[in-house]
Amino acid sequence: MLIIPEIQLQDGKVVTRAAIEGDDIVHDISARDAVRKFIADGAQMLQIVDVDAARSKGENNQALIRELINETDVPIQVAGGIRTLKQINDWFEIGAARVVLGTIAITDSHLVVEAASRHPGGIIVHLATRGGYVMIDGWKTQTAFMPQDLIRNLQMTGIAGVIHKGTERLDSEFEEALALTEKLSHDVSIPVYSSGTVRTLDDIARLRYLPNINGAIISHALMTGEIQLVDALRVAAEKETNLEPESITQNVNMGIHHGIRAYLAAYNSSQASRVWNRQLRDTLTEDNPYMEVLIPQLDLVLDLDNMTPREIQAAYEAELDKSDIVIVVLEGVESEAWTGFECGYARAHGKYIYGITSDQEAKGPSQQRFEAMCDELINFTPGDDITKSHAEISHTLATRVMVKNQ
Repeated sequence: MLIIPEIQLQDGKVVTRAAIEGDDIVHDISARDAVRKFIADGAQMLQIVDVDAARSKGENNQALIRELINETDVPIQVAGGIRTLKQINDWFEIGAARVVLGTIAITDSHLVVEAASRHPGGIIVHLATRGGYVMIDGWKTQTAFMPQDLIRNLQMTGIAGVIHKGTERLDSEFEEALALTEKLSHDVSIPVYSSGTVRTLDDIARLRYLPNINGAIISHALMTGEIQLVDALRVAAEKETNLEPESITQNVNMGIHHGIRAYLAAYNSSQASRVWNRQLRDTLTEDNPYMEVLIPQLDLVLDLDNMTPREIQAAYEAELDKSDIVIVVLEGVESEAWTGFECGYARAHGKYIYGITSDQEAKGPSQQRFEAMCDELINFTPGDDITKSHAEISHTLATRVMVKNQ
């Protein structure tokens, strides 16, 4: 389980942000000293929140956060008052590892889709709740939405994860917020992080026991010294040995989100096409950590000189049986390839087939035949920028697969 120390900034000072503005707690440590201490204690990632920007103040802490990013090699995700695509792009240009979106994720889903497409793996959504309802505008405005009404649609935008935080007062019990976080994590296949639910090391042990929660974001307890980061990391790294079977949901497997195993039917004798296929696989697995992709012609160890066609076919059948979905690259598909058999076998065994094709008008008879065997087509824009084409395919495929597997 990942532990992410959080540094909240107001007027350049480190604070614990309160549910009611004016009740914030100021800590006797500078932002730089906090960053240095957390890094020295082993932090793998930090979250820095601009409280002033979140509350739409005229002054904010962007300049200080920029300096902190430039001064450290530890990844920093930035949060607070980020509401335009330009701001998102600027933070990535500055060097932020990830950008956390709050209000805008609720009010402008199209912007979230665009941001997630431009920055695969870089967009996180923060769902703040009070009394079970989503809060926006720096926790000042209660919406009519419950987080469970939003989280599945948010997942389909291509975001890399969700943070849930109950914004009740510090002295209130947070079992309800934790229960809601755990419930939300059962509904999606992307990482879900709990925020504001750690006061003691026992709380970390409790979070670690819940298989659907990927990590905890901790601020106040670390700033006050109630817990030390080195101890938090130690507890989070301990292995749980007695998970109850009923605590495992369809989206997770013993504490790890259940992956999608994809069979990539992409045979082509062209070396350039093979390189294109390998790069597509790399993009899919980098952008979508829950996905495993097999290219049989590359990954299977087969003695083609001594194996009969039936033995080769049996090897392919075994891999198709183990796969959840089949992805067929239709561009340049060759009539003598195994693609026809792969698609036919997949259809006969109820495997869902995605066809990858460009939006070009002219298509050969082989491609048309294989397209007809696919359950769903994913179109991409061809061009010299392979990275852009692969990112387009990866984002669309991830969205479709998540919808299909809900």
